[in-house]
Amino acid sequence: MANIVLIGMPGAGKTTIGKKLSKVLGRPVIDADDVVVQQTGRTIKSLFQEGENVFRDAETAAIRSLAAKDGIIISCGGGVVKRPENMAYLQETGKIFFLNRDLAAIAGCVDKVSRPLLNSAEDRLTQLYRERMPLYLKYCDYAIPVDEDFDKTTKYIIDLIRKLGI
Repeated sequence: MANIVLIGMPGAGKTTIGKKLSKVLGRPVIDADDVVVQQTGRTIKSLFQEGENVFRDAETAAIRSLAAKDGIIISCGGGVVKRPENMAYLQETGKIFFLNRDLAAIAGCVDKVSRPLLNSAEDRLTQLYRERMPLYLKYCDYAIPVDEDFDKTTKYIIDLIRKLGI
């Protein structure tokens, strides 16, 4: 059974929608950032303090281990698309759903304390959005518009998964 892979900006709803999908579909949901923490024994913030590449290396190791699993829901960090090898691993065993949420909605809900790349001004969020949008679109199998009602978005994804037999 193919994995269901959720990608998108921080605050797009990956964690929340992943949990909702898990409940309905009966598949385990695993947050890639949680795996990074488990594998390294360190926080995301402490990895970033050594440099973004230190975190990205740990993220790639986590993605490789997650992609080797079968039939799970993987909630990825927002920057997973920055490394083509991450996306190659995920594409081998899963279908990739890009949760495309409006930037204004994202700006209103992100926790900048726990997201190291967003600690600075909102201009940084806009910059990340512009940098990553082409990558999200490049790597996704399905671009899903995220409604403010996450239940509605979740139902849309479930209907699509069932229709496609994923």
